[in-house]
Amino acid sequence: MAVPIKTTPQTKTPIRLGEFLSQRGHLSKRQVTWALEEQKKTGKRLGEILSGLKLISEDLVAQSLSTINNIPYATPHTMTIDPDLFLLIPEWLARRHLAVPLGIEEKELRMAMADPLDYENLNDLRFYAGMAITPVIATRKNILETIEQSYHFDTSSVEKIVQASAKDFDGGTFQVIPDLGEASLLQTDKHALEEKSRLGPVVQLTNVIIGKAIKMRASDIHIEPGQKEFRVRYRIDGLLREEMRLPKWVQNPLVSRIKILATLDISERRLPQDGAVRVMAEGRAVDLRVSTLPATNGEKVVLRILDQSKVLIDIDQVGFQEKDAEIIRKMIRKQKGIILVTGPTGSGKTTTLYALIQELKSVTNNLTTVEDPVEYTIDGINQIQINTEVGLSFSKVLRAILRQDPNIILIGEIRDKETAEIAFRAAMTGHLVLSTLHTNDAPATITRLVDIGVPPYLISSCLIGVIAQRLVRKRCARCMELLREGEIDEKKHEIGCSVCNHTGFSGRIGVFEVMAITPKTRELISSRATDEEVRAASTSAGMTSMEADGLIKAQTGITTLEEVTRVVEKDDVFKSACPKCHQAIRIDFLICPYCAEASPYVCAGCGKLLQPDWFLCPYCRHQTTKDHKPQP
Repeated sequence: MAVPIKTTPQTKTPIRLGEFLSQRGHLSKRQVTWALEEQKKTGKRLGEILSGLKLISEDLVAQSLSTINNIPYATPHTMTIDPDLFLLIPEWLARRHLAVPLGIEEKELRMAMADPLDYENLNDLRFYAGMAITPVIATRKNILETIEQSYHFDTSSVEKIVQASAKDFDGGTFQVIPDLGEASLLQTDKHALEEKSRLGPVVQLTNVIIGKAIKMRASDIHIEPGQKEFRVRYRIDGLLREEMRLPKWVQNPLVSRIKILATLDISERRLPQDGAVRVMAEGRAVDLRVSTLPATNGEKVVLRILDQSKVLIDIDQVGFQEKDAEIIRKMIRKQKGIILVTGPTGSGKTTTLYALIQELKSVTNNLTTVEDPVEYTIDGINQIQINTEVGLSFSKVLRAILRQDPNIILIGEIRDKETAEIAFRAAMTGHLVLSTLHTNDAPATITRLVDIGVPPYLISSCLIGVIAQRLVRKRCARCMELLREGEIDEKKHEIGCSVCNHTGFSGRIGVFEVMAITPKTRELISSRATDEEVRAASTSAGMTSMEADGLIKAQTGITTLEEVTRVVEKDDVFKSACPKCHQAIRIDFLICPYCAEASPYVCAGCGKLLQPDWFLCPYCRHQTTKDHKPQP
């Protein structure tokens, strides 16, 4: 839907300018007739002719038009105007339409214009500002004076950054356009898009920052203020990397531009704000979740990038081992119960849930989701957005869903006791429930649920299984190809190419811990067993830990051991690999339970853990060998 142009209602029968001036005694009827004849010859506006012939002043013409059309009159050259506003409207556009910004009121840009009734001019200004325009009238002279006073920024540094970044995209910046849902708007403003090279530097810079992030597969954009400058960082494959540093004066205009895109209050800089905008980039829809936060040196902005084209994946693409994928398929085929996906923020829980949804989606199922926010839109299911401002909470929506004859319910996150109890009651009464929780591993989920307030008997009777996960970076396929061809040398640290931005990694894959709830596990849960007891029972039933799953992926070349140890938190007795059979073993094991090889990590004499550089056990004086030095 197009952004409206707000104009002040006019009187039903507006009086003509010449008649008005004549009635007020400013002009004689003869002078009005003379001016009208000149207007027929030149085609100029009457006010311009009257002031040009020195019959009346330009100020009087503007004030008279203000009264006739019920449009406020302003003198912008005498006003104190926020300098940031002048970066919303490029100087060339201000001169073309004789218009300057004055301020923002209720998310509408107030503009002083020489001709506030020219709809085409208003439409151009609305497009470039990205917000509704409220026009006021001012004289041509005062507007030009304001332009000379105000447009004096040194934009060369920003333009150089824009030009340098544009080279990475075949010589042109990305066009990030709000997806307003009406093709007519884009057609109307086609001429403006064709003049993209003439956009203001801050608008171009915003396009480059967002477009480049999308091109580089970034999940987040961080705009962070400093004392003398500010920096832009991208989170790519889970790690932040600095992309550019910019002069301090660009900070507020850039933040304002992003606020305009996300329909936030541009004048509110003291409180955090959240917003969203769907943009078209590279011909596809991309959602941006915008969050602003007041900091010491200005507002910090984070944009979460949600690419709608990259969400539809199935279980086999997530990264499960074949054994775990089969266990999960058995879980989701159950008619009732609850399945939980756990892990910290940014560990891929939502992607895993959506993969399960893709597997479950069917014309015979009524599948409803409750999310905050709805990150990806999926056809064929009912998705509900939480709105706490109007009282639409998880618990309230869940109660309503239970009256909607659901088969499968997806809850974005279990955050409190009330939501947890409703979810488990729904699972107990014949519904399959999928949700997420923040825990470090699968066994710890039981303790977390008890802490929230869910009774152990309810957990043991309803819980089907838990999928704990992290995300590790995948080794770049192109780098591996070059390595096999001998064009790069891994020993000389030459790994890296243009595909992976010279990091050696491209994309991420999950490492998982899939814990199916067995009869033995249910007994332990009901008896309030510890996490270690639950883990021991699940391991004996065939559960593969996250450490072991990560080591398997490292051994097969999908990722690296360093990447696994970086992402997967080490326990006090972290598992490592047996030097003979390469199976994952705890470092406190005396021997490998898979091949009976003596463990290189403990003393063969007393069983104490050894340090990597020890040649003699300090506890029992047993001598170690260099070949079996313990590893960290």
